[in-house]
Amino acid sequence: MTTFAGHSDAAALASQGSTRRPWLFLMILTVAATTDAINSTILVVARGHVMGGTHATPDEVAWLNMAYLAAKLTAFPAAVWLDQRIASGRLIVGSTAMLMISSVGCAATSDLTALIAWRIIQGTAGAALLVSSQLVLFDVFPRCRQGIVQAVFAFSTIMAPTTIAPALQGWIVDNASWSWIFVVNLPLGLCGLLVCRIMPIEDTTLSSSPPRRFDWIGVTLLAIAMTSIVFVTQEGSRYNWFDEPEIAEVSLLAGLAMIAFLAWQVVRQSRGALIDFAVFRDQHFSFGFIVSFVAGCALSGSAFVVPAFATSVLDLSPTYAGLLLLPSGLMVCAGLLVAGALIQLKDLDPTKTIPFGIICFMTAMWMLAGSNSESGLPDMVPALLLRGLGLGLLFVSLTLVTLGGLDRRVLPQGIALFNIGRQIGGQIGIAWLTTYLDHQNALNRTVLSQYLAVGNRALAERQEALGSLLAARGHEPEGATQAATAFIQKAFAQQVATLSFNECFLAIGLLFVVATPILLIIRFALNRK
Repeated sequence: MTTFAGHSDAAALASQGSTRRPWLFLMILTVAATTDAINSTILVVARGHVMGGTHATPDEVAWLNMAYLAAKLTAFPAAVWLDQRIASGRLIVGSTAMLMISSVGCAATSDLTALIAWRIIQGTAGAALLVSSQLVLFDVFPRCRQGIVQAVFAFSTIMAPTTIAPALQGWIVDNASWSWIFVVNLPLGLCGLLVCRIMPIEDTTLSSSPPRRFDWIGVTLLAIAMTSIVFVTQEGSRYNWFDEPEIAEVSLLAGLAMIAFLAWQVVRQSRGALIDFAVFRDQHFSFGFIVSFVAGCALSGSAFVVPAFATSVLDLSPTYAGLLLLPSGLMVCAGLLVAGALIQLKDLDPTKTIPFGIICFMTAMWMLAGSNSESGLPDMVPALLLRGLGLGLLFVSLTLVTLGGLDRRVLPQGIALFNIGRQIGGQIGIAWLTTYLDHQNALNRTVLSQYLAVGNRALAERQEALGSLLAARGHEPEGATQAATAFIQKAFAQQVATLSFNECFLAIGLLFVVATPILLIIRFALNRK
């Protein structure tokens, strides 16, 4: 892998390590970036509470998440242009301030339209914060320290949205109002405002050359494409995908807008395009960009299925469903730090930890596929710990493989595109698993319903035994029979759900089995160029 080419300010900043406290800056920046993790997972466990507080339908409240994601995906390339005009430190402080202001706006209103507007601002500011933060970390720290640096920063981008945020939000909605989810951002955001006192913000601008004009046509086309993609991936499974004309129409719009955007970027390459295609000349980035889709799919998909299994099958409250992922979060930390330390201290090739991460993750999903309605923490924690270790080993190495060899001129583009790949991969993963879960629910219900057919002797005996037990405990005979029937129906639905979720866990594990040969072919093709 080629070595990282830092720009001229990196040496100056590194030389100020003792006075500027770069490691303290890293920690504060990581905490500040956690605000984006909280914002990105608002509806994971709080959807019902938000619907009640805003008096909105499921279709209406879904726009709170779709507007946020579409704005964030659109803003990633735009943040690169901003970083060319504004010192990185000032951009970090400004985007953090906008996150805090929009969080207050979200917490202070129950009007759905106003909430959507604030969520758009949150998504835009979050993208600017992530791009500028990761960019300046490559500048402040030399290449030899990036293993630990990127491992620590990944706490906010990988661990927090899939472990800490759901647990925190579950506790909040169970013990307070849903609006307090946004208030939590304020103390975290204050850390971002401390950046201006730790780093020399005047020294971190990208270039002294005059910036190019903003590509308004490009960002408009990208916004249309991203909004359409987010809408299709989030709403498609609810309407059986292309059986619904609206989904088909929006999918066509997404394709046309993306083609138009890419064509416009080709035309604008010499005149300040949003995306500089020169970044794809680096083979490691091109391969890592493709892998980021698969990795994002596995990360977000598993983070979606585990809490859904806990609430749907195990009947856990949002608090306990979120807490279920916390043990996994601890091992994500361990995996990130182990991989980062090996890469930095032992000069290990980052590509060597990726297979171990994939194997750990696949094994964890296979273990979870054996869960049942009686599963508890002792049954699930070992698999969740292994899942966390695998994700930690995978993502820090993938980040360094993808971004570590980029020239400073195209590094901002690489960071933006890498985040887009992971985010879209996550959306596709959740959409795939939602559809697969619905399909397996219908299939398993059909297969198992034969055991509830009228005249089934075992069913009649079970119903009679339950009725007798309930009658012996004081139920009237007629009421006991009805209660026994309801109990059997509930057990049937729970069994159907259990089988369906187990099949989802297994499908996530097999994702890499299917994807690995394809990725190897792509890698071989890139190496031949």
